[in-house]
Amino acid sequence: MRARTLLAAAVLCAAASPVLAQSISLAEQSCLPLERNAVVRATASGAAAGGSARLYFRWKAHGEFYWVALEPDGGGRYWTTPPKPRRMNDSVEEYAALVDDAGREIARSEMRSVPVTRDCRADLSPKEHGVAQNLTVGETAAVQQGKDVLGFLCDGIVTRVSPVGIRRADDTCRACVVAWWQKRDVLIPLVAGVTTVEIIDHTPEPSPSRP
Repeated sequence: MRARTLLAAAVLCAAASPVLAQSISLAEQSCLPLERNAVVRATASGAAAGGSARLYFRWKAHGEFYWVALEPDGGGRYWTTPPKPRRMNDSVEEYAALVDDAGREIARSEMRSVPVTRDCRADLSPKEHGVAQNLTVGETAAVQQGKDVLGFLCDGIVTRVSPVGIRRADDTCRACVVAWWQKRDVLIPLVAGVTTVEIIDHTPEPSPSRP
């Protein structure tokens, strides 16, 4: 009888315990810099163990959303660095979301539009800069595969994640960079951080018998 009483009391206590609602919100941001990285910050509460946070973004009213992971910064704070907006991109739509370990959305912030401007100031710390140079960009639609991130530069994008969670190297951006460096038979080896340019000349040398 005593055991039943204790069990009933435990059930009642559990039922009376408040369940923390999960939520996430973006910090205020007045602008994003043109062709440069910026830091976007968010705050979450009640985040479940095993879950993660993401920033979803796109060139305003153009195509489907992409996402980048929000880095945990302690105390429910998060940050990330989305890719660099292209010259034609004058506004970015974005929202933050909490997702479970399968990528299913649990909570999301309000959607907002942030203008892209030339004079927007964005100072990155060494850690933030390191993340910006090694971005993993997630996709939300199959049509995004094999194409660059619409409205954003390739700079820093090294990995893509398909809508079903399959990670792969970003061969699209890599191919564009290689094609640009090899244009007009120019080879640009990078040795110890020093860039040298060697022009390949296919003109045969003159014979010793003629000038």
